Amino acid sequence: MNSDVAAHLVRIHINREVFNSPDPTTGEALYALGSVPKDEKLYREVEGDKEDERIFRDESEVRLTADAHFYSQEAIDILVNGDDHEIDTKEITYERVVELYLGSGGKASNEYLVKYSHGPKENPTGTLPPGQKVKVKDGMRFRVAGTGES
Repeated sequence: MNSDVAAHLVRIHINREVFNSPDPTTGEALYALGSVPKDEKLYREVEGDKEDERIFRDESEVRLTADAHFYSQEAIDILVNGDDHEIDTKEITYERVVELYLGSGGKASNEYLVKYSHGPKENPTGTLPPGQKVKVKDGMRFRVAGTGES
């Protein structure tokens, strides 16, 4: 092995396994290196009170630090009124969809109409009533609108 190449290798951890990776690398290369399944997403652990960083499965450059820790988990991307949200459950409740729509400042109530599309074969489209839940899949879309009732 060329000593220039070895000098640019960085020791990292993916799902508790040790790997040596070139730095910089790409998200696609990290997914391949760690044999991350297609239905899982990769995250870099971040210290402190911040969200862990999602690593996208593409050719985006990823800078590495020695002994950085990455982990994968099943995650589903959904759209709520056009905004991307990532959830880690296979079902979602009416209340959770409304909370995602309102953001951190609002509280779910029965004053909203929730419709969905692009769902799994069990529930491809429909209306989600208060107190109910539906199965979700990657790319599922939700539309939340006020009913005008209080």
